[in-house]
Amino acid sequence: MWSVGGSRSHVARQLAQRLRAVYLDKDSLAGDLVDAALELVGRRTGGREDDPTYIERLIPAEYAALFATAADNLRLGLPVVLDAPFAAYLTNPGFLTASAGRASWPTATPVVVVEVRASGETVRTRLTQRGLPRDRAKLADWSAFWQRLGTQDCAWTGARHIVVDNDAEPDLDAVVGLAGDTGPVPLHAF
Repeated sequence: MWSVGGSRSHVARQLAQRLRAVYLDKDSLAGDLVDAALELVGRRTGGREDDPTYIERLIPAEYAALFATAADNLRLGLPVVLDAPFAAYLTNPGFLTASAGRASWPTATPVVVVEVRASGETVRTRLTQRGLPRDRAKLADWSAFWQRLGTQDCAWTGARHIVVDNDAEPDLDAVVGLAGDTGPVPLHAF
């Protein structure tokens, strides 16, 4: 389910385009700031998942910024698609509602969680092909990475969930239909 390398961003961009929604990518919003912060404290940039500073201090700030930016757009009446892995938070049932509350999302905002899934083989191939420095640690110990994050289920409450199989070209009609039935809605693609 956790779709690093599973083309989650491709799905999220397609959904945003079809829904005429604001597209918010966590890495676009915070990636350069995260790298600068890691560099300032003497850590290597691109070494996120294995860095305690990133895990303990920067991940929470990234997601707070993502939810706050979504809130700004939701208050304007705009639908929002959030593109982020959410891996650190998938097993926390209250993460979504607590994060939306801290960011002051409009009351009763309908939410659809899009679980973008791909097989381990597909994800590993895509990570290898994209060749990003932040993927090196994942690929170096693939079995541990996949066992820890590749098989997680999303436990979030307060939203409707839909699964998209992304081993091939996904069929997004059901997602668009579900989101279209709810009005301005933030979609979480992970």
